[in-house]
Amino acid sequence: MDVYLTGLRNQHAVETQAIGTIQNQLTHMQAYPDLHARMKTDKERSETQAARLDDLLARHGSAKSAAKEAVVGLVGTVAGFAHVGSDDDVIKNVLAATGYKAYEIASYKALSALAEAAGASEDKGVLEQSMKEEQEMGDWLGSHIPALVQAYLAQKAA
Repeated sequence: MDVYLTGLRNQHAVETQAIGTIQNQLTHMQAYPDLHARMKTDKERSETQAARLDDLLARHGSAKSAAKEAVVGLVGTVAGFAHVGSDDDVIKNVLAATGYKAYEIASYKALSALAEAAGASEDKGVLEQSMKEEQEMGDWLGSHIPALVQAYLAQKAA
């Protein structure tokens, strides 16, 4: 159970980082309306997923780690600005987001296995819901990379 709870706290920190990173990138995506709208929705989903993780932690008499949240929030803020100012920042941010989605999907799969091992199988539905949302966004990003590259090139040529 301790390992599972640590995993829940870690995943909460991951969602906190995602929220901060997306928030910092949104203004740079305004020239790409579809991407902007999807990332805004993804930010809202991350907020919902963080709340779900809070609920799971509370169900087991635990809470998120304030220290970890502060450090990861700072990392998310810095990561959100990592590509700002580069000529191709939107492409780099989409590639980074695609990789981050793969990490989140794997994290939720691991948490589901940990929940089962900890005797908290009733948590698996919540974790799998978040995993499916991450998969949906990762699939969308992956399938839209060519169109986003074309939109970037068109704006660069204009």
